[in-house]
Amino acid sequence: MNADDHELLLKVFSSIFEDFAFMFVEKASNLEAETAGECLKASIEFTGSSKKGYLEVIAPADFCDKTAENILGTDIEELPEGAGENALKEIVNICCGYFLAEKFGTEEIFDLSIPETSRVAEQDWVNIINKQRHTLFCVDESPILVKFEQSVT
Repeated sequence: MNADDHELLLKVFSSIFEDFAFMFVEKASNLEAETAGECLKASIEFTGSSKKGYLEVIAPADFCDKTAENILGTDIEELPEGAGENALKEIVNICCGYFLAEKFGTEEIFDLSIPETSRVAEQDWVNIINKQRHTLFCVDESPILVKFEQSVT
């Protein structure tokens, strides 16, 4: 991921989180091996006529619940089962579409997969940060990791 992609991801995630979940995003200054507790990872793949790749977001599970609470406009006690996971999948889906349009324009049509989620253990969070392949954002002071990868088809 190049510096332009990092800045574009910040623009896209800031816009989506602010408009959709009423949360504010800022770029963290550096990747530190801090722990985030149990996390969720949501990823989505895209395929176009000349490009393919994926976007993934890793966030603390309690942050995902807070995001769902903001999106649904309800108290955390009233959230349906899996709401945090679904909120993260929706965020990655919307951000991927917006990011692709901003990066490549609207002439190329991309097929998006259904977003998938998995659990990320606390130690895996530290290992992911140490590899430094993700961009770290703070959303309402909670860390999230974002990774965009593309290749030519």
